Amino acid sequence: MSATIDGLRARAPALRAPAHAVRPRVVRRENPASGPDVHEQLAQLLHEGALDPKRWRDMLELLGRELKGNSATLILRSPTCGEAGVLHSWGGSPEVLSQYSHRYFAMDPFVQLPEKQVITLHDFVPPEELERSPFYTDYLVQWDSIYHLGVDVREEGRYYARLRVSRPRRAGNFSAADREVVARLVPHFDNAIRTRAALDAARTGRAAYAEAMDHLTLATLILDGTGRVIHANAMARELLASPDRIMLMGDRLSFGEPADAKRFREAFERATEAARATQPGLVEALRVRRGLGPGQFSVIVRPASARPATEESTLSPAVAVFISAETDRAQSPPVETVRKLFDLTRKEAELAMCLTNGRSLREAAADLGITLNTARAHLRSIFAKTGIDRQARLVRAILRSVAALG
Repeated sequence: MSATIDGLRARAPALRAPAHAVRPRVVRRENPASGPDVHEQLAQLLHEGALDPKRWRDMLELLGRELKGNSATLILRSPTCGEAGVLHSWGGSPEVLSQYSHRYFAMDPFVQLPEKQVITLHDFVPPEELERSPFYTDYLVQWDSIYHLGVDVREEGRYYARLRVSRPRRAGNFSAADREVVARLVPHFDNAIRTRAALDAARTGRAAYAEAMDHLTLATLILDGTGRVIHANAMARELLASPDRIMLMGDRLSFGEPADAKRFREAFERATEAARATQPGLVEALRVRRGLGPGQFSVIVRPASARPATEESTLSPAVAVFISAETDRAQSPPVETVRKLFDLTRKEAELAMCLTNGRSLREAAADLGITLNTARAHLRSIFAKTGIDRQARLVRAILRSVAALG
């Protein structure tokens, strides 16, 4: 049922696009067969849509008008996601989509098309059977969306994309020339969706990586080959927000002392050269005296990746910068995360966190409102569950565990 619902929504007449959408130059023809210029525009818009999905709406309008259609839709979704998916559309109206979504979506037979094959609805479903169905008589006829042309591209477990164009009765069914217009776009359609799927996966990974970096107890920055900061974790942003001898000015690291700036620039240039040459293991270290607090900053500069060169080497080198300084900032893992990770009771996890935060067993018992004997019993249970027999080792295990990411 869910596959049917998704496919139906993919080719349903869709919502009007926002008025501010950029419209491409539309080349109008008496013969619906597309000329080279229109084909090039459609292919370009398909590929541009992988980076800027708003361009897909422009592609749908150009394709819909070229094929004398009254609506065109493109639906993208992961096979494991919900039924609504991600929809881009041109033409149609809110009323059409509302009726379709609430009543007619379950009746739509134009789903699960053979991959990369351009097919019309009347070829996919026998005309006699189609034209007797309530979907046709009550919906397609009512909204004068009689004829449909479609193509699907998919890769198991990654994406399932569907392109649909509909026509009114007066335009007649789609011809072989109309099919050829869409067939010429199929390789571009497939490549654009592959690119979009890869970008979505990269964004998901980057978001998880950024969240993990924010929990690091070390200020961490990633710089591009020009020295521009392209990512800074939460501790780096906090540390560099103060007007100390190392600051973040716009998207650049700034040093209060010229000598420190010169040493960092030289270290950065050497790390950048190593990144371009994919030389592993090059690490630059320097010390910067603090201006507002005691002690010094320790700064480590190294290529962001020490992997050997491959055919997939990045276009631009990146450099990682790590900064440590004395700070009162403490980051304790959440009690609930510690409880789940080490299979503790709530009271045992609370006791473990008190110990992790530097409290003695007696102080922790007082904080939690329990007797010292009860605290000792909880600690023995914690030791039994974790396989740890020393309080100091327990604290170290919690601080070094992934609980800090919770």
